[in-house]
Amino acid sequence: GAWCEYLFYPPALVPNPLEGLFGGQRDKRRERYESLLDRLDEALGEAHGRTGRPFLLGTEHPTFIDLQFVTHVERMEASVVYWKGIKMRGAGRTNLDRWLEAFEGRESYRATKSDFYTHVMDIPPQYGEAFVDLKNPKAREAVDFIGGGSWNYPKDTTDALGNDRKEPISRKRMQGASWQIPVPNGSPDCWEPIREPFQVSEEAARHEAAFEITRNYEGIVKFMCRANGDRGELRYSAPLADPFALAEPGDREDADMLLRMTTLGLLSGSLPTFDPEGIPEERRVELGKCVKYLRDRIGVPRDMSFPAAQHLRGYLNHLVRLLVPRDFDEKPSKADLYGLFGRVKGDDEE
Repeated sequence: GAWCEYLFYPPALVPNPLEGLFGGQRDKRRERYESLLDRLDEALGEAHGRTGRPFLLGTEHPTFIDLQFVTHVERMEASVVYWKGIKMRGAGRTNLDRWLEAFEGRESYRATKSDFYTHVMDIPPQYGEAFVDLKNPKAREAVDFIGGGSWNYPKDTTDALGNDRKEPISRKRMQGASWQIPVPNGSPDCWEPIREPFQVSEEAARHEAAFEITRNYEGIVKFMCRANGDRGELRYSAPLADPFALAEPGDREDADMLLRMTTLGLLSGSLPTFDPEGIPEERRVELGKCVKYLRDRIGVPRDMSFPAAQHLRGYLNHLVRLLVPRDFDEKPSKADLYGLFGRVKGDDEE
């Protein structure tokens, strides 16, 4: 539909020289996408006007039609923020906002709702790679905030025909601007605020993350050790999916230490501290991979709630910064970037 066309269709290789002669340049794909949202907002407004209730058929509870729509709208909200730098909510569609708030007021829905990062990691393997709106500087801010890292925004380049292009976003070295302590998602103006029904105290979020770690502690330590192990022969197009990867036994003791430090920090509210200078640089890089392997695969709501996930990502990201500070300073090589067909080189490839 209009959302897929807006997100997944590449921009025209050769701009239409006649477009924009009367009234400036027009983004017809965005217009069609926003028209779709406007029609949904109008339908919700008509139902609310008749019954005073927020759902599409004017019912007190969501119907199958609402459930069918909301799963797509949830993906649309996350993806358009991330790849286009456009917020769906708070954009004047009061009926759509009311509808989403009504869903979020239901505990059954909150138990199933993903965060933006989980969605934008899940969408490309299912739909294909999306295209960043290169004309909107806010798209870079959104990529940075949700999980792209400041240098992962497409860089300027020139193709073989001399046309200005952008290199694609890298997912190899991610450290979202929101993966920090204190968690910045409390601001209602940020790219992904923690909305009122999901809000808990900072201590409650930390303790939830610590609880989820401790109840499967040994399994998570082993999971971290897969970062430097054999990835297995069977690979998937999803860059974070490697279910046949094997743990590296030699990493277990150090991974255990790092996860214990993280858990104690979550319980106490203090960021882990240690002097990494006593660890050889090559080993620090290997341990950094273990921490990143876990950090990048924290899913919402599968593993924990959004506030808890953001705290755990922030604590793990702090460890990455201690172990491999150059990951936050250096720009990736072309080997780190996506190829034309979405292939990502593994950490063991150069």
